[in-house]
Amino acid sequence: MNEDTKILKLSSGEEVICNVVNNPEDSFISVVYPMKMQSYPKATRNGIEESLTLQRWIHFAEEDTFDIDKTNVITMTEASYGLSKFYEHCVKKAKHEDGDTLAPLPTDSELDKIEIDEAFDDYEPISKTIH
Repeated sequence: MNEDTKILKLSSGEEVICNVVNNPEDSFISVVYPMKMQSYPKATRNGIEESLTLQRWIHFAEEDTFDIDKTNVITMTEASYGLSKFYEHCVKKAKHEDGDTLAPLPTDSELDKIEIDEAFDDYEPISKTIH
């Protein structure tokens, strides 16, 4: 069994980011700390941009691990570096709010660095060659 941060698209239409413990022999996927992803438009100085929120997938549960029948999963993919770091921050914040302080919350400057790192992941310099 292995554990990775994945994005699941469920047959219900929900998109969930979580740590997945997958045993290929089981008829279900175990997800740890699942969080529902929701995007919404946000007005900025540069126009309308898409913003993302993560919220608990199942509220007020005592457990952190849930089993999802594999037939309810349409697709599963790796989460990007920036999204994984944002997810980790949200999980730490949720644990902190629950009184389970396993790790200190990241600072605003650490979150800004994650955002900058993500912005430059796909950066390709523009050639100064004139044809």
